[in-house]
Amino acid sequence: MKASYYHIFFLFIIIIALDGCSGCSRSGLKEIADSRKPRDKNLREAQKPLNTPSAQAPVLQKENSAKTLSDLFQQNKDAVFLIYTSTEDDDFQGTGFFISEEGIGVSNYHVFEGTSKGLETIELSNGKKLKVSEVLHFDRENDYIIFKVNNTQRVQSLKLSLSTPNVGEEVFAIGNPKGLEHTLSTGIISAVRGNGKVLQTTTEITHGSSGGPLMNMDGEVVGITTAGLGEANLNFAINIQSLPLRL
Repeated sequence: MKASYYHIFFLFIIIIALDGCSGCSRSGLKEIADSRKPRDKNLREAQKPLNTPSAQAPVLQKENSAKTLSDLFQQNKDAVFLIYTSTEDDDFQGTGFFISEEGIGVSNYHVFEGTSKGLETIELSNGKKLKVSEVLHFDRENDYIIFKVNNTQRVQSLKLSLSTPNVGEEVFAIGNPKGLEHTLSTGIISAVRGNGKVLQTTTEITHGSSGGPLMNMDGEVVGITTAGLGEANLNFAINIQSLPLRL
């Protein structure tokens, strides 16, 4: 009886002890769970998309360096000029453009052919008139002339392309057809002929535009406009690569 009492008492002590440890375990687990909650919340917050402008990742804007046709025209038109030449009996008119700020100009040879030396007049976009002071080079067969004007001030000049344009490439011309100053026309390169010396184009070239620049969409001169057959839209320019220039 006495032994049974001791057994019961010992069992009771064990149950109390186990119950106390169980309580400690639950309390410890609760504290661990509570300590994890802020971290879980922070993780969830970090995973949310950023909605405020200040928090959004910066978006790199790709700069659009391509210029419109209107931009290219405005940028380059002042480098294109009118040419007036004459003989004792007739007057002629053509187009030319500057290739250096020092006043070196380019045009078609046929604009000057047969005219009286010293009677040539270069008229700039601002109305200023200049004279040809020196002929630097000319080629009758390939129909171009390079000359310098008597100007003490720097002039606007055009950038020259370093390569022949591809067939299908978009181009434009600035000329003075029939005295209509700074007329813009557009088209494509239709063909490259004459061992690369001649560019065929759909860009309209009419009388008075001879000697003007044919340009690509980077604003570079690819050719010197020289002739056109308007009824068939057959127009031609001398490849600027054919000229003895330091490109």
